[in-house]
Amino acid sequence: MSVLPDHSLPISSPDQIDDQILRELYGYWSGLRVAGKRVSRSDIDPIDIPHLLPYIILAECYDAGQRIKFRLTGSDIAFVQGSDLTGRYLHERGPRTPYLEHLSELYRIGAISEDGVYSAFCYGYTEEEGPKKVNRIFLPLDGQGEGPPMLLVGQVRDKTVPTARPIWLTEPNHIEPIALFTIEPPMHQQATRQA
Repeated sequence: MSVLPDHSLPISSPDQIDDQILRELYGYWSGLRVAGKRVSRSDIDPIDIPHLLPYIILAECYDAGQRIKFRLTGSDIAFVQGSDLTGRYLHERGPRTPYLEHLSELYRIGAISEDGVYSAFCYGYTEEEGPKKVNRIFLPLDGQGEGPPMLLVGQVRDKTVPTARPIWLTEPNHIEPIALFTIEPPMHQQATRQA
């Protein structure tokens, strides 16, 4: 995946998010934005979104998204990755493979976004099967006090192909973009930001 600064991504409306779970997560996050203010970690209440929790990652962003530390990973994400990533850094997952570079770039783009980023990618494998499609949404959160900025990430995989091994171990040899765009905020949030 090439390096794309946030401002060069196309902008699309939230209804272009091709996954019901991720649309719900975006709606929840967007509803927490008051007067154009960024959502903070403390604004998120897991009681409000129990059915979304398996698909959620909370990540701290350092150095404009160059380093990502996982603060929380949902159960479906832990299953796909083969372990709970909580407390670990993205770059600790192993050698710099094309897939790890791809993920690092997605998190970097998400970390510098003001309004959130949606991505959908297809993955091809030669020897072992893994998820053929993964949809992700990256939603910025303010750091708490002196803490680093954070990302609320939703990730939903194609479950039509049984995953015998973690995606990190199957290492897709082909990564094809389906969608990658900045999510257009609702009109009332745009007007508040311009005022």
